[in-house]
Amino acid sequence: MKRKDKVMDWNNNDQSEREKTKLWSKLGCFFSVVIIGLLIISAAAWYLLSPQETRLKVSDSPNHVNSIEIVKREDFPSPSIRINYRNKSIMKTKIPDEISVEWKSDYEAVVTLTKQGREPDIVHVDF
Repeated sequence: MKRKDKVMDWNNNDQSEREKTKLWSKLGCFFSVVIIGLLIISAAAWYLLSPQETRLKVSDSPNHVNSIEIVKREDFPSPSIRINYRNKSIMKTKIPDEISVEWKSDYEAVVTLTKQGREPDIVHVDF
């Protein structure tokens, strides 16, 4: 009977190891699916919530030394205007109807943001 008991013990141990392995496999698959789902949801949320930019105007200096880029950002709760030059940026909250850039030299410009019925917003840009 000793031999039979050892064989039955071995079979019981083998069976319980298989059950444990199945359980860990199911848990691993479940958590993998949950993590992949969270990654997909967070990537979609990041894309939808990140501010979208629309280029409104680009102006180069007379000798093409410097450049000014004016973009509209769809920030929450209201859009804004960014005047980008070199590694700097100027933010304006009023969306203009008309944008003009007048270069004084290659290193100095005047950006005029005109909104109908209001005083124009004049921004001096020095490089």
